[in-house]
Amino acid sequence: MDDLAKKFESEIITKGKEPVTKKDCIFCKLSKGEIPTTILFKNSEVTVFYDHKPAAKEHLLIIPNSHHGNAKTLKKEDLPMVEYLHAVGQGVLEQKGGSIDDARSGFHWPPFNTVDHLHLHILYPVSEMKFMGRQMYRNNSPWFATYEWLIQHLKDLPDAPSQNPSKVRAPSQEADEVDASGESGSGTAI
Repeated sequence: MDDLAKKFESEIITKGKEPVTKKDCIFCKLSKGEIPTTILFKNSEVTVFYDHKPAAKEHLLIIPNSHHGNAKTLKKEDLPMVEYLHAVGQGVLEQKGGSIDDARSGFHWPPFNTVDHLHLHILYPVSEMKFMGRQMYRNNSPWFATYEWLIQHLKDLPDAPSQNPSKVRAPSQEADEVDASGESGSGTAI
């Protein structure tokens, strides 16, 4: 854990200030230690813990300690934060003996998210996920945007924060056809 703490020492999200939290947010409470859970990694920027309804052998949630809305509300300037969440999640997964090569990383897309606090899912091993888990976390479906899709989406946003979040299209609006296993292909370009 000390190696991860050194590797991921950062102020990329909080900019050296105390995290800004929301009083009624379950994930804000969890990151402040007000709700008990098994913490796999925590620093001033992020908290990593297990999903309480795992869809894979290892189902990690990576949250910023500062409250941020869901993935649909992100702006282009949030790109470094999303990359940092993924890097930390990958580091924790690898420390636990997993490989990102057999993992699925992504975000539930509104209105299909249950907690309105940004959280990255990393599920491992994908090769052993059961049918329902593969459906709930299907690549670039109307309800789940992969990490890679979200990164490209953020890069493609205009620099000015003028885009209305309600007008942001879901990952699947131009999705590839789904194969017999329930998996989509390479995803979608918006």
